[in-house]
Amino acid sequence: MTQPAPVEALTAWNGHSLGEADWLLPLPPACSRALDGRGEDTALADLARPVTQRLRNGRGFVVIRGFPVAGRADQECVAMCRQLAALLGTPRPADSGDLVTVADNAGLGKTDLALGLHTDRTPALQPPRLLGLLCVRQAAHGGETLLASGHTVHNRLLSDSPWALPRLYQDFRFGRGTGFDRLRPVFQRCGADLRVYYNRRGIERAQHEADEPLTTDEQAALDAVDRILSDPLAVLRISLRPGDLLWLDNTVVLHGRTAFTDSPGPYARRCLARVWVD
Repeated sequence: MTQPAPVEALTAWNGHSLGEADWLLPLPPACSRALDGRGEDTALADLARPVTQRLRNGRGFVVIRGFPVAGRADQECVAMCRQLAALLGTPRPADSGDLVTVADNAGLGKTDLALGLHTDRTPALQPPRLLGLLCVRQAAHGGETLLASGHTVHNRLLSDSPWALPRLYQDFRFGRGTGFDRLRPVFQRCGADLRVYYNRRGIERAQHEADEPLTTDEQAALDAVDRILSDPLAVLRISLRPGDLLWLDNTVVLHGRTAFTDSPGPYARRCLARVWVD
């Protein structure tokens, strides 16, 4: 393995140093009219360009504020989210996971519990390149979105815990699918790019299921990652409002959420429309 080098780009940020202007993009009125069927579809194509610019050459994420979700059915909001997704890449097929709400007998993501910072795995062999989350309804209390830069984690490991990086550049098990194992490193160089894949809970579970529990050294390397992710200065907290659409590069930016309390009634629950894009 070549010697790890620091990432020197806007993608290496700390949450405490970012202001709203660094990540917020108001939805242009022409886009709102297009989504309501009263304007030209080209307005959305015009919006896709600055979104792509911020994802590729900016902080690795952006929040578009002002999508017209009020009065719309949940599935209409999913369709609206996927409409822009199709201009950013190839959306993965729609399924029952397109709406993120509290559900019985579902994974941790569909509970009201806190969700640690991670990148999405998905059931497919490869993780998605982009993740989109459109806030349809907020929780009554809590449910803040947490974001952290994987490039900052890498840079801090390089300076504070360089011993951990050689193992983190090697494969871990992230889970299994039909006929395949999800094997990938936490950090992977692809040309000039550094890709980040991290899901502590998923790694531990997958290694256990394969009867290959983490060694003491591997646990220590992952603990070094978690120490950085637990630093409040590294993490950005955003309270997504109804109509806020978060886009992030799933190979650069980790996301999570705080625990929350829902409003009573099934149609008042916190709800996000989710789409994965390659």
